[in-house]
Amino acid sequence: MKSIAVILVLACVSQLLLVVECQKQEGEKKRKKEGKDKEQTDARKEAPAEKPAKGGKAAMEGKFSKKDKEQCSWRATEGTPYSLHVSCEKGGDRYTCTYTGNLAACSQYASDRKSYWKQMSRALKKQKNLCKDATSVLKVPLCKKAPQESHFKMTTESTEVQKPVPSADLSMKAIDAGATPSSHCTEEIDQKKLAEEYCSGSWTSFCNFFISMWDGV
Repeated sequence: MKSIAVILVLACVSQLLLVVECQKQEGEKKRKKEGKDKEQTDARKEAPAEKPAKGGKAAMEGKFSKKDKEQCSWRATEGTPYSLHVSCEKGGDRYTCTYTGNLAACSQYASDRKSYWKQMSRALKKQKNLCKDATSVLKVPLCKKAPQESHFKMTTESTEVQKPVPSADLSMKAIDAGATPSSHCTEEIDQKKLAEEYCSGSWTSFCNFFISMWDGV
């Protein structure tokens, strides 16, 4: 009888471990899919779009994210020269600046405006000292061989706006009011529920121990 009980327990535990493993694999597949969807969404957001501007002048605008998680946006307005306004924000701190360039000096621009602004958005994203280096020049492959005046140079220095630091009392109140369980907890496997579902009676705690051990692997 003891040997039969041991076999039944082992069978129960094996089934539990199989269920746990399947749930972990499903969770990984879901996270990978969400990651791909986010990449596609970000790519659509960063694509430049043409917008009407004041005074009847056409404008292009776009968004991009830098490696340090800064969220930036830019807006270019037609004129002589063109104006390229850049704004970036991270953690409530924000800075802005303006670049100018004479695109009339680049003959290739008129024939392929969309490609030009896509390349410009990538050039802005790669800038290490965006809005901080007055000597930097923004160049794109489409107008690489064009005269120097066609390339964008910073004309308005960076203006930084820092987020006000809240007092200690207000910070603690905000933490207390907004304290909620971490979102990842909802994705964890309900070990107790599985143990009660597949093992009953005195074996529940025993099965729960094996699930905890396996889930931590």
